[in-house]
Formats: sequence, structure tokens, C-alpha cells
Amino acid sequence: MGWSFKWFSSGDSTFNYDFGVSFTAEQQDKPVFNYGTVVPGMPDREGASAFFRDNSAIYHTYSTYGRGIDLLNGAYNFIDVSPLGRNEDPGHTQSWVRRHDEYEDTEGLRGHPEVS
Repeated sequence: MGWSFKWFSSGDSTFNYDFGVSFTAEQQDKPVFNYGTVVPGMPDREGASAFFRDNSAIYHTYSTYGRGIDLLNGAYNFIDVSPLGRNEDPGHTQSWVRRHDEYEDTEGLRGHPEVS
């Protein structure tokens, strides 16, 4: 894709545990995600970190979790300005996400006041 910087994977390491986006079975029901403010409820959650290397020194310059990653997903910006937005259940965020074979027939939405 012509990137001018190197991408690295955290696979096969403890990085995701160290930076609080992967959780042991014991941690999944405790508030340990997003700086200890959210119960993860699953083994892995979303997050992004940035680092800077200056010769042999490595600096952690940024981390974000939960809704903080929304700016990094350009599709969210378009969804958020659509008539129904994410149309998500406040108790179950990202409940609006559908795989290509999970969409319902949209014929029933024609004439809906929020769609018309």
C-alpha cells in the first residue's frame, strides 16, 4: 500500500495483555479495560498504540481504547452522518455491526420516517 512506516504485529507476544486489550479468564469480569473503567466481558477488546524509536530508545507516545479508536476507522465517520447513524443499543455497543450475510431485507424500511 506504499506505507512509509513499518507496521508490527502483537501476535505471539504478551503485548496485548501488557497494554490492557487482552484478558485472562479471571480478568474478563473485572473493570480492567480502558484504564480500569470497563469490564471487558471477553478475551480481547479494541485498542491502538503508537510508539517512536530514537536509535535504541523506544517511547510509548499514544494509546486509546474503546470509543477512542472510532477516529481511526474512517467508515464510522460516514455511518455517523447517515440518517440512522449507528442505531445502536446503548447497552450493547456495536450491536449495529452486520456481516454481509446478516443484513435483513431493506424493503421494509422504505417509507420509514427516519429513512425517507
